[in-house]
Amino acid sequence: MKKLICIVFLLSIACGGGKDGISISQKSGNHHTLEQHFDKKILPVKPAVAHTKDSLTQDSFNALAKQKITQFFDMINLTKQDKTTKDFINFTTDNAKKLWLKPENAKQFLQQPAIQNADSLKLVALRFLKFQAQQPDELLATYRLRYKIFRNGQAQIYRTQAQFYFSILHLDLDGQSYKSLKAKIFRIGK
Repeated sequence: MKKLICIVFLLSIACGGGKDGISISQKSGNHHTLEQHFDKKILPVKPAVAHTKDSLTQDSFNALAKQKITQFFDMINLTKQDKTTKDFINFTTDNAKKLWLKPENAKQFLQQPAIQNADSLKLVALRFLKFQAQQPDELLATYRLRYKIFRNGQAQIYRTQAQFYFSILHLDLDGQSYKSLKAKIFRIGK
């Protein structure tokens, strides 16, 4: 806040030194003086918007879980394209595994015959069921997952459970404490 006040003070000095206006006079060809006066308006400085310290809600957890599962399905869909090269498939699969807490769980999910034979996957619904505390600031959340698998123009809906690992991060910015979330997919399936 002190820095903001210093900046405003220095700018006011640089822009006229505290004068209320600036006058400019010009002489025309007929020796008539044309005078223009510009008034300087000082705008009030607004205080910084107060941020909520504890902004983690159930919606925050749900949105992050949905984002992670959607990213994972999008990466799988990229590998299912007709013109995809082997190098791109390997690159995408490696990055998809980074969304998981344990990459071997991702590999197990990807090796299912339904997933291997699918043309694409789409998230239908993700509904929260329960939390389990692991450590302080670490949670394992269970969700009800419904997704569609498209194969040869046909769609089939699968229902299962998905677990997500959440880590609550404590941040200290400008003397205020904030909380943020980090999430990874733990398991898809029972």
